[in-house]
Amino acid sequence: MVQTTQRFAPESPPVHFLIEEIDHGTLGLPDLQRPFVWKRSRIRDLFDSLYQGFPVGYLLFWSTPKQVDSHSIGTKTDARENQKMIVDGQQRLTSLYAVMKGKPILNESNEEQFIRIAFNPLTEEFTVANASSDNNPAFIPNISKIWNSQKGAFFFINEFIEQLKAHQQLDAELERKVAQNIQQLENIRNYQFSVLVLSADLDVDTVAEVFQRINAGGIPLNSADFILTLMSVHWVEGRHRLEDFARLAKVPSANREASPYNVFHAPSPDQLLRVAVGLGLKRGVLQNAYQILRGRDPVDKKVKEGLRDARFDELKLAQAKVLDLNSWHEFINCVKGAGFRSGAMLTSANNFLYGYLFFLIGKHEFGVERRSLREVMSRWFFMSALTGRYTGSPETVLEADLRRLDQVEKTGEGFVQLLNTLISHQLTDDYWKVTLPEKLDSSSAYSPYLFGYYAALNLLGATALFSSIRVSELLDPGVVGNRASIERHHLFPKGYLRALGITGTYRLNQIANYAFVEWADNMDISDDPPAEYFPPLFAGLSEQEKANASYWHALPQDWHALDYTEFTKERRQLIAGVIRDGYGVLVGDIPPQLAQGKPEPSVVELLTVMETLKVEFKATARVPLSSDVPEKVINEGVIKTVAAFMNTAGGTLGIGISDEGDILGIQPDLDFKKQDLDGYINWLSTLLINALGSAFVAKLVSIRPELVEDQVVCLVDVLPAARPVYADTVKGNETFYVRVGNTTRILSGAELVDYVNDHF
Repeated sequence: MVQTTQRFAPESPPVHFLIEEIDHGTLGLPDLQRPFVWKRSRIRDLFDSLYQGFPVGYLLFWSTPKQVDSHSIGTKTDARENQKMIVDGQQRLTSLYAVMKGKPILNESNEEQFIRIAFNPLTEEFTVANASSDNNPAFIPNISKIWNSQKGAFFFINEFIEQLKAHQQLDAELERKVAQNIQQLENIRNYQFSVLVLSADLDVDTVAEVFQRINAGGIPLNSADFILTLMSVHWVEGRHRLEDFARLAKVPSANREASPYNVFHAPSPDQLLRVAVGLGLKRGVLQNAYQILRGRDPVDKKVKEGLRDARFDELKLAQAKVLDLNSWHEFINCVKGAGFRSGAMLTSANNFLYGYLFFLIGKHEFGVERRSLREVMSRWFFMSALTGRYTGSPETVLEADLRRLDQVEKTGEGFVQLLNTLISHQLTDDYWKVTLPEKLDSSSAYSPYLFGYYAALNLLGATALFSSIRVSELLDPGVVGNRASIERHHLFPKGYLRALGITGTYRLNQIANYAFVEWADNMDISDDPPAEYFPPLFAGLSEQEKANASYWHALPQDWHALDYTEFTKERRQLIAGVIRDGYGVLVGDIPPQLAQGKPEPSVVELLTVMETLKVEFKATARVPLSSDVPEKVINEGVIKTVAAFMNTAGGTLGIGISDEGDILGIQPDLDFKKQDLDGYINWLSTLLINALGSAFVAKLVSIRPELVEDQVVCLVDVLPAARPVYADTVKGNETFYVRVGNTTRILSGAELVDYVNDHF
């Protein structure tokens, strides 16, 4: 007789027997699955199938004589030795237990939760309990009461029928049908499940292997779940620390203690595990990491206890670094530094988590200096979020990146250089000019390219359209009201486009048709044509504000008069340019606006150093000092200095100050054209915009008056440009100016070519 090697035994217990075992704690849940409950709709469908007598799959239990880390489904039960563990079928049994016992269950946040399913015995319809079913007398609002009525099912049925008769006519046949259907529902308790019970002599690793195999054709748990299973057996404290961290990250600390909570992402235990595995085992593909942690020898393919212990030691060290709150919040500051303000701007958890992994590697393995690490990680996060680096085949891409890191010199410079190289390979000139504008041809409200634009606006210190409030302030997750403080406004309103025959979400909700406005402005604009609402609102801005708004919000020249298709095409290119400039802030090519907090030199400070490479004085910007000097020549002196500052190292031009440092004031300029101070600043902005271009002036120039010795002086702060700036001079020629010492010079020919190549 051939002996069988069968390692399981079949059983057919009724539902009520299984429920009682769970309630008494003799049937428990091992940590082979995440403690999570089905969506309510799936629970509804389960009861419908049981009611109809349909098969609902088999259950897999494990009869084990020794204590294994587990948690109970019920809230009043404790794990016991000599339990039967639920290996497969936990969601079904949790659903049955919660509904039929009318008891709360523990969800993934370790919170108690009740589940209510309603039933209509006239139509035999199940539904997730809601206000409609609660107010409909034809529904049993909570079927849990059928099995938990102290007076029994017979009394429950009669009582329900009497209550129903008070609201509608019921003949004898309908009464019989209602009673029969409720009784059929009550008889679910006798439904016999098909159960396979694994042998008690199997160890946890083998049980996990069985679970993996039987789920191979269905929806298997991922490799992270199996690693968590191994942790339950070999390092249960480590698993519990992951779960504690994940739970605490979901809500702010009540007593202001240090907490992983943040406004970006509340990681799950398996996500934290991925970071720990990447840091400790240098594996991106978790299936490979699972085999390593099991102690599987890559040569003879056998599982060895010594190898397993060594790998777990590596994982323990890495996990401690992953769960360190200082590191966690340092990385979150890197994300903020990249222009992101909340989780609403993130389209991929992987980009966030793998960014954290790279941060930890740079900090602990390469010893990158803190400031350098923060700067390079902000650039890295901006790139990975914008391009979706870890959204296609995340594990494969991560593993390749980890191999690259393993091949570079273990110095801070090596780490930074590698990341900068990888970034430059992604954010090429073609990406900015071709790929990104094409990607912006989308109506998705959840687009990495749209959020990349938001981040760039934050980095550039942009304000909302027609507003003086910064976009970054309006996107602050701490600002909560009945309506969002900032809204995406259709530049070409939807109602107006529909009137033109332009319909469909793709065309109406183009990314290139949106701009940030305060919600009150959005309400006022409504569906007015852009040619009607825009000019009056725009006219209320100063010339500087107009230049800023046109640049930040990527508005083509006279956009309101353009055809809609041409408008969106031009604006995609301009938005891509703004995103590029936002990244330029992170690289250092385009410093952030002076208004973002960079100290501005006072007149006293300028007079301390007098005229230098970065300081220039002009007695006037328009009033001739002698009768034979045309006004345009004086204007050109201002233009030359500002252009030279842009092409060199930036600087400040003081108007109303003599070469010797005497305070003259700008009153002669004001009297010359009978202007007030606002009019003068608008004129000066226009002069520079016409000569240097609105994009350069909006990004790099800030004009501010200062009162000194009862005289008003005008200071023009200029930031260095990332690319050459040519000035349109009085003669109509484009001229290139630079600062040499405390003077302004023209460069041309070979000298110009060499300078541009070296400087930019």
